[in-house]
Amino acid sequence: MKYLFTSMPVLAHFLPLVPLAQQLVLDGEDVLVATTGAAADAARRAGLTTVEAGARLDAREPYDRLLRIIDAGDAGKGPVDEDSMRLHGEYFGEVGLRMLDDLLDIGRAWGADAVVYPGIHSAALVAAHQLGAVGVLHGYGSPLPTFDPALAHILASRDDLPDRVPEAEVEIDVFPPSLTNFAQLPWTNGEPAHRLRMRYGSFNGAADVPRWLLGAREVPRVVLTCGSTETQARGGQTYREVIEALDGTPCEAVVLAGSARLDRLPDPLPSWVRVEKWLPLKFALDHSDAIVHHAGSGTVMSSIAAGLPQVGIPTPGTVSVGNARSIEAVGAGTMLDLDALDRGELAKAVLAALTSQEQKDAALALQRELWDLPSVREVATRLGAIVGERTGRRR
Repeated sequence: MKYLFTSMPVLAHFLPLVPLAQQLVLDGEDVLVATTGAAADAARRAGLTTVEAGARLDAREPYDRLLRIIDAGDAGKGPVDEDSMRLHGEYFGEVGLRMLDDLLDIGRAWGADAVVYPGIHSAALVAAHQLGAVGVLHGYGSPLPTFDPALAHILASRDDLPDRVPEAEVEIDVFPPSLTNFAQLPWTNGEPAHRLRMRYGSFNGAADVPRWLLGAREVPRVVLTCGSTETQARGGQTYREVIEALDGTPCEAVVLAGSARLDRLPDPLPSWVRVEKWLPLKFALDHSDAIVHHAGSGTVMSSIAAGLPQVGIPTPGTVSVGNARSIEAVGAGTMLDLDALDRGELAKAVLAALTSQEQKDAALALQRELWDLPSVREVATRLGAIVGERTGRRR
């Protein structure tokens, strides 16, 4: 069977899809990834066959505009407030419109049986519907329906599309059951016929790791990351505030900078701070003691998989706010306000992540819960049966 994987051209949106794509390849299925930019680069490095979708219309550009709006503080406060939903719907919808024709052309030419996508990539659900393929909504954090504001924007923008598209037939849910979903949205287009729970795969990209990461630690190690984009890092200002708050705390800090320019970092850097452009996050966390992060979905899920206490500093107006609240609610970490960071509160939160037995126990309980979910291999087998039944191509 033929599985068309797609995401917006955003690295963090594609990486969670990689384990399932790789497993399907190992099972002898046909997999093709349709996206562009950093997401396509990651697919190639993961050994997956790719085809460009969205490059000719610069599909990434609306997403970058949205990041600038979020950075300016004009995207609301909570993950589901009116301003946030409206803005994300408009800009995610614009990304989708710039990719949709490519997805349809690729899907028809290749004969896709299923389209696998993260829920915020609403154009993929439209493509699945128009192609007559099975829609597979692949979660990568809080379980959410296909993002309806973006879907509505896409359908209203083109006369050749129906007024309504039903929800995907299959949902893959990677969220530990004990966590509260603070970003929950209504399933306005119906609910999936099949809900498959799956253990999160923690694929964080391919990279060389330095030898020092593998050695014994003389002091606790704290990973600091604001994700892979420059906007969320605020030029390094967030890292600077965390580093200044930790001054005097016996620890080693590792900043994972991604593609961001960090002009606002302390100069010179303290001797106990390292800056790395890219390390596979789960691997780095397996050799660390705590993490301070922006509460992006992939980062939160990889931190759960590593069993580490977390300090979340989410960007207002994004799903990250709900992610951080979920971790704090079960006692596995602390959420802080990005717009009102206090040095004392920062230091207190990180010290608790490093020393609180309650937080460590809660983090390890989440890790065990994640591990108890069905493996990617089990889910790939079940998905194959569903798609085969639907398409009449059962192996």
